[in-house]
Amino acid sequence: MIGVSTCYWSEDQTRDPEQIINDIIDTGFEAIELEYRISEAQFKKMRPHIKKKLKVLSIHNYFPKPDDPHIKGSGDLFLLSSTDRDEHSAAIKYTIKTIEHANDMEANAVVLHLGKVNMENPFEGFKRLFQEGKIGKKEGKRFIEKQKKLRDSVNQKNLDAVLRALDKLVIYAERYGVLLGIENRFYFHEIPNIKELEIILKEFEGSNIRYWHDIGHAVVQERLGICKQKDLLMSFENDMIGMHIHDIKGIEDHLAPGEGNFNFSEIIKVTKKDILKVLEVHNKGKKENLRRARDIIREL
Repeated sequence: MIGVSTCYWSEDQTRDPEQIINDIIDTGFEAIELEYRISEAQFKKMRPHIKKKLKVLSIHNYFPKPDDPHIKGSGDLFLLSSTDRDEHSAAIKYTIKTIEHANDMEANAVVLHLGKVNMENPFEGFKRLFQEGKIGKKEGKRFIEKQKKLRDSVNQKNLDAVLRALDKLVIYAERYGVLLGIENRFYFHEIPNIKELEIILKEFEGSNIRYWHDIGHAVVQERLGICKQKDLLMSFENDMIGMHIHDIKGIEDHLAPGEGNFNFSEIIKVTKKDILKVLEVHNKGKKENLRRARDIIREL
């Protein structure tokens, strides 16, 4: 089944919840992923309409957003990788809350961001090299190698924090029959990279902890010379439970398929037919592009 993320409607916090649900249905989707920018108050109003009209495929942690005007909904609201005891505890607490909502809404999975390594984000350096066409050249390779060495030298404490958190969360996931999908990330310093993902999935082999593939993140990392998408798809094919689908133009992601320049036929041969497929498009494009994107996704 193909679903659409509510992130497209994330700016519609004041709209009538039933109108939003009907708007989603009008785009041709019968299933959704509930995304972290929906507030508690909004979800309370949306819940009966969702139960009546839509299937919830997945929920993106942290859900719902706390009803605090100073808090911006985010998948990184708290970091499971944090070495700060209070933040680490809050990350676990609110992830458990998301798992409980997934159980209530009969969702198959919760999508997780795991946090980041304690280092500066080198994205601007990657971006400059990409724009200057130097990623595959000597200067680019030298920069990437330097960043990888730095990351490897400081990642262990954050990875250990992630493993401790997952050790607790998997108990709740299995209690409620919900799968936890670890998402590949956009930025170089975010967890997991391909080596960390291998460690995590091996540590929790046979459990409810699986892999969630994000096409846009993978394509951007490949274009920046960090990791090839096919390596992720081939390495974790058997652990993959779902996929975020969106198009990419250069290194800008979350576009509707057809708005960017990614050839989606590239992943058809290595994509299992029975995984959850969620269109994750930010509200940059026109709504009719969502309908066209739905038809493209059906071919995957």
